[in-house]
Amino acid sequence: MSWTDSVMMEKGKNMKRKKFVQLLAVVTAAATLFTAAPVFAADTNSSVVSSEAGETEGASTDSNSAAGSGTAESDTTVTSAGSEMAGNPSSGSTGTTGTGSTAAENENSGVNAAESTVTTAPKESESTEADSASDSSETKDTSEESEEEKEEAEEKDDKDDKDDAQEIPVVSYAAHVQQKGWPAEDAVSGTEAQTYAGFTGKGLRVEAIRASVKGDQNLGITYNTYVQQRRWTGWQSDGAVAGTTGQSLRVEAIVMKLTGSDADKYDLYYRAHVESFGWLAWAKNGELAGTTNLSRRVEAYEVAIVKKGEAAPARSSARNVAYLTVPTVTYQTHVQRYGWGQGEVSNGALSGTTGQGLRMEALKIHLNKTTGFTGGISYCSHIQRLGWEQNWKSDGALSGTEGKGLRLEAIRIRLTGEMANCFDVYYRTHVQRFGWTGWASNGADCGSAGYGYRLEAIEIRIVAKGCSAPGSTANTFHQYTIRDTYPQACARLDQVGWNLRSALNAAAGLRYVSTSYALTASNVSTIASYGFTTGGGDCYVMACCFYEMAKALGYDAHVMFGYVPLRAGGLGVHSWVEIDNYQGGTGVFDPDFQHESGSDGFNLYYGKPGTWRYTSGSRIN
Repeated sequence: MSWTDSVMMEKGKNMKRKKFVQLLAVVTAAATLFTAAPVFAADTNSSVVSSEAGETEGASTDSNSAAGSGTAESDTTVTSAGSEMAGNPSSGSTGTTGTGSTAAENENSGVNAAESTVTTAPKESESTEADSASDSSETKDTSEESEEEKEEAEEKDDKDDKDDAQEIPVVSYAAHVQQKGWPAEDAVSGTEAQTYAGFTGKGLRVEAIRASVKGDQNLGITYNTYVQQRRWTGWQSDGAVAGTTGQSLRVEAIVMKLTGSDADKYDLYYRAHVESFGWLAWAKNGELAGTTNLSRRVEAYEVAIVKKGEAAPARSSARNVAYLTVPTVTYQTHVQRYGWGQGEVSNGALSGTTGQGLRMEALKIHLNKTTGFTGGISYCSHIQRLGWEQNWKSDGALSGTEGKGLRLEAIRIRLTGEMANCFDVYYRTHVQRFGWTGWASNGADCGSAGYGYRLEAIEIRIVAKGCSAPGSTANTFHQYTIRDTYPQACARLDQVGWNLRSALNAAAGLRYVSTSYALTASNVSTIASYGFTTGGGDCYVMACCFYEMAKALGYDAHVMFGYVPLRAGGLGVHSWVEIDNYQGGTGVFDPDFQHESGSDGFNLYYGKPGTWRYTSGSRIN
């Protein structure tokens, strides 16, 4: 039997039931009226008998009359009824005979009985007529009220029957699954047990879906899929395939809604089981279910139809949201001359300037948290003269300075809470002289330090955990190190030891070779390179080599130019090194003195016995 036949048969039963109830009500009302009819007949006949007996107003008051009256009243009432019906007024004697006496013998008694009946019957008749009228009215009113209540009850029953007969349509739906293809049987909504299309716990992707509605010719369904590499594939309806097959592409999200003239009578619920997240909450009537931009596969989905306004089926879920996506990261920079005037940008857009020589001085960063994930974003700046901030700033707070004219030199950014478990944050900066850095991530340093170079611009992006970086991750941070400035000096210190005594001995150990270099500030590194490369040189070379090694060690060293006495007489040009703030004063270090005299040239002071007399000394750097 079809669903439609079942409904029509049930409607026929309801009509028969209604007619039977109406007929029963009519019979009940008629029975009530019929039961009351003898009362009206007896009262009327009693009044007639009393009238026929005479209009004697006098009533016997003796005990016999009273007794006879009682008997005669009862019998007369019955006899009068019989006489009226037979047309025989003399039949009253039969009633007397019923008492055991003849009319002749008890003529007076019969008269007294008649008189007694006359005096009593009218009062009883009047009361009975009033009671009968009242009873009749009440019976009529009660009957009418009963009819109305029954009709209301029947209407309610009919409505309930119609509601019961209106079965909820069902959705037949299926998933094309990796390695499995289409199933032998579609899943069907509306069953007691949970049903779904696809698989859970097997790591298999859904690649396409199809669905159709059964049980309502005025109801249809349309749906769309978000597919790996393809994004939204387009709406399909009523059994057509949405998604792809044979291309090994995962469905990542679905959206569904009802169509047709009956669509406003129902709500369509659906939800997705997603890789890494499990079952998400129910989506409804065109809302998104699943994920986008997270590279996570849909593994199964479930569909249900309910009457408009009713709740979704009770199901447990790992999330209280139906749809997950990458959060939007929004940021704003405070730039020299512009302040905050450039406004906010999002998701990889440039904030700041390039090619204008303007410093970034502060920034703010926050996330759009309406994506189903908890957690936030934190960041920390390296500030001119102040170094790294001691405390991380979070969720829109200011990092850096305003109104102090201090440049930002580097930045660190990281995600917190669940955000950090599901996403990576990437960022890169445009640095004075270096240009764009590579993409740093998840709290790593980005920019420069030690050079005194300004940040000029920044870009920030968030991607799903494990996805590729937006670009190259090389050269994200330029840290000034002494090796960058004095690579040969550091290499020599690696050989002799990282201390000032070893540095002086290494410089004094060069073999003596005359050179033609002019000692100037711009030539210091060239002259030192000659000594490190050839292993020889004169006092200029020895002084410059020691100077660079002292600088690599962190000392405040300076190359000196002056004169010293010659053995042949007169003064000759000479070079040595001074170090400020060495053991509370200025130390004099002369590798050539140590080389030529064999005496210690470490931490001399001017005028020290046994040393050379330094004349007209001046610093060249």
